[in-house]
Amino acid sequence: MSRAKLSIPAERIGEIPTNPSVFKARVTTVAVLMLAGLGLAAWSWGPPALDAFLSRNFAVSTLFAGNGSTWLLKLCLQLFGAAGGLCLLAGMAGLFRNRPSYHALRFALVITCLAVAAYLFAAWQGAFAILRAGLEINGNKQDNATILMFIWDVAWPALAVALYAIWLLVVLRSRSVSAAFTGETGGPLRGDHLLEDLRTHGRDPRQRRSVYASVMTHFVVIILIPWLLSMRGCVEPYRVPKGSGNPVVAMVKMVKPKKKKKQKTLSLRPNSAILFDMPDLDRTAVDEMLEKQTELTYDATTNAKSGKMGKGGGSKGGWPEGMDDYKIRFIRLDHGGDGWDDGMNESAADLNFLRYFATATGFKKIADKGESHSISLLAKYPEDGIPPFVYLTGNGAMGRVTTDDIRILREYCLGGGMLIGDAGSPDFHQSFTRLMAQVFPDKPLLDIADDDMIYQVPFGFPNGAPAFWHHGGRRALGVKHEGRWVVFYHPGDMNDAWKSQGFTDVSPEMRDAAMNLGVNLINYAFNQWDEQVAKKRK
Repeated sequence: MSRAKLSIPAERIGEIPTNPSVFKARVTTVAVLMLAGLGLAAWSWGPPALDAFLSRNFAVSTLFAGNGSTWLLKLCLQLFGAAGGLCLLAGMAGLFRNRPSYHALRFALVITCLAVAAYLFAAWQGAFAILRAGLEINGNKQDNATILMFIWDVAWPALAVALYAIWLLVVLRSRSVSAAFTGETGGPLRGDHLLEDLRTHGRDPRQRRSVYASVMTHFVVIILIPWLLSMRGCVEPYRVPKGSGNPVVAMVKMVKPKKKKKQKTLSLRPNSAILFDMPDLDRTAVDEMLEKQTELTYDATTNAKSGKMGKGGGSKGGWPEGMDDYKIRFIRLDHGGDGWDDGMNESAADLNFLRYFATATGFKKIADKGESHSISLLAKYPEDGIPPFVYLTGNGAMGRVTTDDIRILREYCLGGGMLIGDAGSPDFHQSFTRLMAQVFPDKPLLDIADDDMIYQVPFGFPNGAPAFWHHGGRRALGVKHEGRWVVFYHPGDMNDAWKSQGFTDVSPEMRDAAMNLGVNLINYAFNQWDEQVAKKRK
């Protein structure tokens, strides 16, 4: 290649290294061997991940089976495996540094780039097929913005591999590395041309800068901004009231309704020739038993001593690891499914509960509204400022919860936080229990005994948690870690009982019971938070 064909200024030609570099050749060979691991990993782990995604999205699975996207994606994953195998063989041959191994390295890298291109095409085609068909992904409806985010999620690892492979191709086409394999010396090669242009901006710096500006603009718009949006801002550390307390217990018990007077009925022989009025179903023994069970109400006394909730044995209330400048906040997790924000609107469930909490406990500094967080945002809290509890509900199946979300939620719970789940519907119950199996595969949901501490302070519930609407059964469940409840799951929609009048049909007794149970949960969460933070600060 003549110097006239290069854009490198003549005065800089002599500065470009053209002597064989064994070190650079070895580094490049090792880098190709590392690339082999990535390709083989995609071939091994990709198909199970794809099958898991399709199993969670039956409509998408049917669409992909019909248009060939499933077959194409699996073929691309097999190409990754083939490219990884080629990189492995080429990398091993490259350790001998000869001409055939040099061409083998370049061939393996080209095949890797082609496999990435095929995968990106298949992902793009499949994603927009979902958009055109109006289907959901993990329970979320898709539009142009969300489908681009989905494409980015599935494409960025492949793009990273492609950039890695392209960089190695450029290095292999530099004279110092090429000469180490082939023994041919001479002037700069195409790789030297590209590397020098990147360093000096080439013959026309203005044009080169404009190219760089265009590349950076596309990087910011396509990659950086979506990544920043996925971070979803900053967080304010949670502050628990500082002090010490020794709460007084107030009992909340089940009260049976007054018995109705029995109505006299006649017992007759079935073969009697005389006809009498038979007693209707409302008078049967079975119906009377069901009536007694369904008419139970709650005697929810509210005589807990204000301002004494907390731990440490003091009289003013509070927690030793808290802060003087506190604010009680109510944080919901936004999972994107139906009804995750039920109660945050004009029904004011969150705010009603905060106000009740302030009245029942004496901690008057409360937030003026509820907050919503993505699960990923929990990872941004400092260790000694995590929310003591977060709340999760819904009126249907939960939306998209990523693998990272599952990891973050587990780390949050094991790190001192408490997840309060509240079933707003049977669909949510099914979705929530599946999520818990993913977050805690080693810790099943357990029945919480009636005499558990969570039901004792500051309000006593001798019969355990009232179930209300029974969307997920009649018993509250939980996940326990090292003697601490890290998950409390209520099966009967406490949230509905917290709403303002006109948005719910609960009785005043049921409302008080739901509010008092919520106070107990927050008290328990604050106590456990205090212990965990004390350990971390030591």
